[in-house]
Amino acid sequence: MTVEGRAPDEQVTQRRDRSTYAVAALVVVGTAVMATAAMTNGDTRPPDLLATFGLMLIPPLVGAVVALTFGRRLLRRMPRTAGADPTTRRRIVQALRDGSTDDPHLDALARKEARTRVSQRWLLLLFAVGLLTQVGPLVSPGRPFGRLLAALLILLWGGAAWWRWRGLREARRYLAGPPSQP
Repeated sequence: MTVEGRAPDEQVTQRRDRSTYAVAALVVVGTAVMATAAMTNGDTRPPDLLATFGLMLIPPLVGAVVALTFGRRLLRRMPRTAGADPTTRRRIVQALRDGSTDDPHLDALARKEARTRVSQRWLLLLFAVGLLTQVGPLVSPGRPFGRLLAALLILLWGGAAWWRWRGLREARRYLAGPPSQP
């Protein structure tokens, strides 16, 4: 126990929580400021500006609350295949790429990771939908900045879909192989 009466792990968790909330608050306020600037174009007076800022503050605030609430739940449910050891994590990724491993403990962790990847195959559909939503703005003759942003988003969605598809293919290949024997 420390002088304050708390375990060191508790203090680290509290510091991490405070920094998470601080970053979330900065993102919320920054988003509201940018949205207010985009909505007003410098044409409003201070009372109207404050009202617009208040209205622009609501969507990012709701988003931050939802992200913080559900993010914690998702993190608790995430599998810890590699623990805190980055070397083991790299070895798992390499085993999935190679399709097999000789180490039974590593094989069990790699199989767990492969099952997780297969269970998250629905993300491919999400990435495809995200990509398709940007086709309209890309081909519209309107704003050139909008077209540039749509092209960038298509590249990002496409890259994420390719990355997920490659990982899914590796996982299926690994699970189709025989398990490692001690």
